[in-house]
Amino acid sequence: MVSINGRYLVLGFLDSVLTTLVLGETMRSTVKLVIIVTTINLITAFMAEYIEERSSLSHIERALLMRRGSLLRTSLHRRAIYDALIKGLVFGAVSLLGASVTNYTMYLVRVFWIPVIPVVILGIFGTLMSRYFRGNAVLWLILYVILGIIMSFIGTIV
Repeated sequence: MVSINGRYLVLGFLDSVLTTLVLGETMRSTVKLVIIVTTINLITAFMAEYIEERSSLSHIERALLMRRGSLLRTSLHRRAIYDALIKGLVFGAVSLLGASVTNYTMYLVRVFWIPVIPVVILGIFGTLMSRYFRGNAVLWLILYVILGIIMSFIGTIV
């Protein structure tokens, strides 16, 4: 069974919202924007998970004094690839959701260049990240609101 950490779901959502804020101003095609953000996050998540799984297998080989690469020819390696693929797809789906929500709400309420709804969403998910890293919720809220404002500004000047 693949175990998916809630921290990665929140992180995937935050990443897609920030990326969409930057690219949203320059790309007018909703479909292109959502596909680009989702694809980038899906590939990044798969590669990160696969590298972590492969590193774990290499560590096991060293601990068991096995010949290097012998675990890569087993069902354990195939399972690691499968787990990385599933986690990457989940991260991609969350990213798709974040990019879509941001793209559709970005122009509803604006103050100057700042899209209010996505910035508020970033603040809410920032407070969720504070739970995973045992941080101060107010500090994480402020950090992600400021990040949202900065990314929106960058999106308007690019």
